[in-house]
Amino acid sequence: MIDIKSIDILNQAMCSLKDTSKDNHDGTDIFLTESMIPVVNFDIVKNEYIKELKVKEVPSSNDALYANGEELFFIEFKAGDVPRKVYDIRRKIFESLLIFTDIINIGISYTRANMSYILVYNEDKNPLSETEISEMQDSQSRVDIGKYFWEGKAKKHYIRFNLERFERLYFKKVYTVTQKEFEKRFIANWN
Repeated sequence: MIDIKSIDILNQAMCSLKDTSKDNHDGTDIFLTESMIPVVNFDIVKNEYIKELKVKEVPSSNDALYANGEELFFIEFKAGDVPRKVYDIRRKIFESLLIFTDIINIGISYTRANMSYILVYNEDKNPLSETEISEMQDSQSRVDIGKYFWEGKAKKHYIRFNLERFERLYFKKVYTVTQKEFEKRFIANWN
């Protein structure tokens, strides 16, 4: 496993997960988690990475990189309307992967085996769309029950926003979770 602290550009960008989840709406700071778990602020990494390259267009980047010793996680927080930002999210995934694999001198086969991607979104701003509901032909409560059995019993997970294409191609797993699901499924296990 990669030791984040041994790579200067990553180690120098350490901060709390809470700090990377900060979003500013109408002059008010919103945090999608209160967790103080140390992570790499990947926006800082991206800025340091391009500093000497003198690029005209600044690449996009995921919010955080977390290493739990066994696996790496790219984490993106979205407080607003996710469907409107899907193109930007995909761009962040690709550009972050390119920067990360260059920094640590690995290929995508490494991230496919050792890295997962988590999109944490605001449930209130991103209810199931009519298309998702019609495809499932279920109510929200029935979907919640289905997700419980699908994820709990079958060990599968429901991926929203058309991000399932990244699983097994670039990442070991892809998760799209609400703030509450993130706290329960990930933060509780990482503490």
